[in-house]
Amino acid sequence: MSLFSNTYFCIMKTNNVEQYFKTFIDDNKLNTPKIKFLLAVSGGVDSIVLLSLFIKSKLNFSVCSCDFSLRGNDAKKDILHVKKICSDKKIKFFSKVFDTNKYSKSNKISIQMASRDLRYNWFKNLMRDNSIDYLVTAHHSDDNYETIIFNLLKTTGYKGLIGIPHFNNKIIRPLINVEKMEIVDYAKKNKLVWREDKTNKENKYSRNMIRNKLIPIISKINPSFKKSILESSKRMDLVNKLIQSHLEIFKEKYVKRRKNYIEVKKNFIYDIDNFEIILLDYLSQFGYNYAQIILFINTLKTNSNKKFFADRYTLINDRKSFYIMNDLPEKITSLRVEKIQNFSVNSSEFSVEKYSIDRYKLNKRKRSAQLDFDKIKFPIEVRNYKSGEKFVPLGMRGSKKISSFLSDKKVSLIQKMNQLVIVDSNQNIIWLVKHQINENFKVDKMTKNVIEFEIF
Repeated sequence: MSLFSNTYFCIMKTNNVEQYFKTFIDDNKLNTPKIKFLLAVSGGVDSIVLLSLFIKSKLNFSVCSCDFSLRGNDAKKDILHVKKICSDKKIKFFSKVFDTNKYSKSNKISIQMASRDLRYNWFKNLMRDNSIDYLVTAHHSDDNYETIIFNLLKTTGYKGLIGIPHFNNKIIRPLINVEKMEIVDYAKKNKLVWREDKTNKENKYSRNMIRNKLIPIISKINPSFKKSILESSKRMDLVNKLIQSHLEIFKEKYVKRRKNYIEVKKNFIYDIDNFEIILLDYLSQFGYNYAQIILFINTLKTNSNKKFFADRYTLINDRKSFYIMNDLPEKITSLRVEKIQNFSVNSSEFSVEKYSIDRYKLNKRKRSAQLDFDKIKFPIEVRNYKSGEKFVPLGMRGSKKISSFLSDKKVSLIQKMNQLVIVDSNQNIIWLVKHQINENFKVDKMTKNVIEFEIF
């Protein structure tokens, strides 16, 4: 159950912004000095009103402002304005200057995305370093309308039509259902001083175009369109809750978190009607977009091992499961063994024993391998098998690719990736660990000494 109430899903229709704010704080049990807040204050009317409300409420908070190096002296004056208020009121103040253009170019993202990344990463660090519980922003209902329209134009899916939530992890937005005109009226009545960002009137950014051009046109067509957007947003929120409840069942039944990856059993294809909806939601959290997920869904009923890449993850389809792996550099296991001795590789323990043929007794356990000691040249090496490598399986005359051998045994893709082999000094594969020995190194009638490996 969330700490935050859902009773604020409406547009505020009262001039008492202060009372609305107080109700939000009280109802969500935030009115305690134990909770520390960080206010993001730009100097504009919205954030100055938010700052005023916090000052009156006597909550435990500090303030931060940042300069993105995009607006010259205007941005510097904004920060100085906020800094002076904080100094007069003895409020702890943080400020930061970013080289947004440099960050945008180096990360190949838009200026708007770069600004967002820079400030939220900074907020996160400030909160961590100062043991702050919540970040507070001054988003209001007009921001919400703009966001929903912006997301609709980007085809972000149903979640984009829910709008900006009152709370999101450690971020709270107490004014999200207060209209802009209410905020401005409050500022004027309380004789607050704020700064105007001239770039808000420029239409070179999509959001500004929506705010300054599109919304006025829509308002003429449908004067109550804001109410319509809010109602649609509420319905999308209900759809989201329904999908999330089914998603939890999906994760509990089909998803297994392993040590280094996530395994998803593919039974859901036959168990769940319209499973695509659940999968779209589930995979999007790993950074996959709609087009990638649809392509992946089309491969699910095949045995193709096709890979799909996101920023940090690799998605791999297999016969009975698919896997989500951290996109980290592959760790190659390799251990050189100079003499007959026990050894360990990763979490596996190997015992090694040499004995004369007189003591030989056939061991059929898969975790064991008995070989002709005199055919093996030391040092030996234990490592992952390499792509394209071959060996001669016991009972066969010709060689076979290890990957094909494992596929015939219906070994999963993840097991293949972790498959170990033991090779001699000539790089002959003498044992495909837990599966098969090499025909050329088997114990036969000419054998005098046996070497036995066992894995635990």
